[in-house]
Amino acid sequence: MSAESTGRGASVAPWFGAVVALQLAHLVAVATSAPASHALVHDVAGWGSGLLAVFGTFAAASAFGSGDYLRKVWGGLAAGAALSLVSAALRSYWLHAVPDVPFTASPLLPYRMVVVVLANVCTTYALILLASTYKQSGLQPESSPRTTALWAAAALAALAVGVPVLVTEANNLGSTPLPSTIISVVSTLADMTTIFLVAPILRVAYMLRGGRLAWVWWAMGLSGATWLLYDARVWLAPLLPGDPTQAAELMRSLRTSGLVLMGLAGWLQRTALTPQKFASPESSLHASTGTP
Repeated sequence: MSAESTGRGASVAPWFGAVVALQLAHLVAVATSAPASHALVHDVAGWGSGLLAVFGTFAAASAFGSGDYLRKVWGGLAAGAALSLVSAALRSYWLHAVPDVPFTASPLLPYRMVVVVLANVCTTYALILLASTYKQSGLQPESSPRTTALWAAAALAALAVGVPVLVTEANNLGSTPLPSTIISVVSTLADMTTIFLVAPILRVAYMLRGGRLAWVWWAMGLSGATWLLYDARVWLAPLLPGDPTQAAELMRSLRTSGLVLMGLAGWLQRTALTPQKFASPESSLHASTGTP
């Protein structure tokens, strides 16, 4: 490893360390609080991580010129993060205004359904664009058994996480409010896509290893991997030691890392482009996706 790449790794270490610290803080808060307070703990953490995701993705989007390919990518991610924060705000309001009534009985549920659907559409579309960015930059990674195995693992993980949820929602159709079912199905399909796209994102991160922009891709790949664990909490929690309900609540805290890592990826993208902020849209695209 060169001295340059070592220096770059050292420069981003505090940022990733901050993500770990925030995740640990959320975990400790859940572990040490009473079950009745878990909703409040997740609410506070959701606001903090959601704001960081919005800040980071908007920072990245604003680093590109109008018409730039990656402006569309980060603009979509920023829109998804902002809409997710609106969704959290709706739940947060109901949690504090009517704490004794579940949100599934709230008149705000249809509005949250619309916001969640839009958020997932924006985020999924942006991630598909991001995963195919290497083609726009001219990178043509060669296929290999390792690559095939990575794609297969991502596909199996997406199916393992999503299919049980979809089956459950199909079985419960009619017994749960329709907006709740739509929220669950749309979110699950979007998460399955995100998990599947972890493969190409990590692949590009590996190709760019040692370069400044590799950390952007590593952060996005880790964010997707975190959502994999978050979505798998329903069937992973009973396999963990201790009370399954408590384990599921602890795994819910992984949402913090998923959101903060996305925001960090956006901030690292903007930082990497700072010297080229006045470059043309074409050069910005290549600066963001080419070899280091």
